[in-house]
Amino acid sequence: MKKKLIYFFYLLVISFNANSQTINLEFPYFAGKTYDFTIFQGDKRITLAQATIPKGGKVQLTIPENYKGYKGMAQWYLTNSATGGGLDLIINNEDFSVACLDSIPTEKSIVYQNTTENLFDKVNYKKQQDLFQKHDAMLATKRAYDPKSKFYKRAAKEYNSIIKQYTAYTNALSTSTFYSAKFRQIVNLTMGIGTIITLDEKEKANNINNFITNELSFEVLYTSNHWGGIINSWVQVQTMVIKDDAKLIADATTVINRIKSDTVYTDFVVNLTKELTKAGKDDVLFALIMPVKNSKKLLNYDGVLSIYKKDLSGKAPDLVVSTSVSNTKDKNQATKVIKTAEFHSKYSLLLFYKSGCGPCESTIEGLKTNYATLSAKGLKIIALSGDTDETEFKTTAATFPWKDTYCDLKGTHGENFKNYAVIGTPTMYLLDSKGMIIKKLATVEELMD
Repeated sequence: MKKKLIYFFYLLVISFNANSQTINLEFPYFAGKTYDFTIFQGDKRITLAQATIPKGGKVQLTIPENYKGYKGMAQWYLTNSATGGGLDLIINNEDFSVACLDSIPTEKSIVYQNTTENLFDKVNYKKQQDLFQKHDAMLATKRAYDPKSKFYKRAAKEYNSIIKQYTAYTNALSTSTFYSAKFRQIVNLTMGIGTIITLDEKEKANNINNFITNELSFEVLYTSNHWGGIINSWVQVQTMVIKDDAKLIADATTVINRIKSDTVYTDFVVNLTKELTKAGKDDVLFALIMPVKNSKKLLNYDGVLSIYKKDLSGKAPDLVVSTSVSNTKDKNQATKVIKTAEFHSKYSLLLFYKSGCGPCESTIEGLKTNYATLSAKGLKIIALSGDTDETEFKTTAATFPWKDTYCDLKGTHGENFKNYAVIGTPTMYLLDSKGMIIKKLATVEELMD
């Protein structure tokens, strides 16, 4: 009976190892060091193993069953070493090994076996570096000689050849089926390198933007450990270099329509929403609400995604205000509802703010400065505070020239903040006399225009 149990257990082990992807490491000089083995999904770092390198330095890493089929980057890195160290590994259903028998790991001493992905990455990186070194040398030669000299002409000819070689190189990356090829494109983006070599910064920005919008695989980006950084850089290129909101809306729509995975789609919308809010691009965010809602691909409406659950294109939600900390004289109720259709003004501006918030203070000062002009045009300001401290709220509110200011001391989790899907302060909504939303605003300048 014991023999049968042992044999059955042996079969289970063989079966499990046959279905599990394994990476065998051999680093004898690092025996006794502790390590973490992690993979990536969006902004999440997922730890698969934490252990100590045994005597002899041999370690076997396993991709567990619940992450079977994972394609992306992994890191094996030392956690108790003063000098740090570790490996970036490409995982793509390969059982492979990595060994370094020297005390100091170098590109030559680290040897990969049975992994086309990791070897492809090393070869391609070297090829790109060689092209860049030749490019820099020819560019320096061109700058050193008179355009009429034979040395300049020779350098210019070689320089143009290198430009063409790099374009061919990036085209080969685009058509390759290797994860490592797509990863090389992503790493290049983190360094501000696009698919062409150009000294024109505007041309470079447009090239990078077009690549991210139309070609970048966001599914590959999701497991690259560069998820949030690339999305942040893309929004910065759009808002600080290209500066065309209509193009940003069109490009963002193109991207969300290209993403197939609902999980990746949801994480992308979370990051995009945060970046657009930080950049003050409320108009762009407002324009994307319906395309995102209509996609029906969001897996949840948590946090910043709550904005896509609300329909803020028509009638403004009524306000639920707490009278105990407002400047009204009505002390008989804890809360009351103010109907937005009964503001009795030609226009109304709902200002969501928080005391001590730098951008909020700038916005409030702008409204104070222009208050007389705005009032003369029939605009009523209603301020809704995200404060949690009553004294702080009252101190700030006392400086306002308008009388309608409310706070429920629930911070940005209050009912009005939720109903208007406010995810950052300051946020302003402009309403007409019937309580219909005209526009979501980010700045006083937009309001004055």
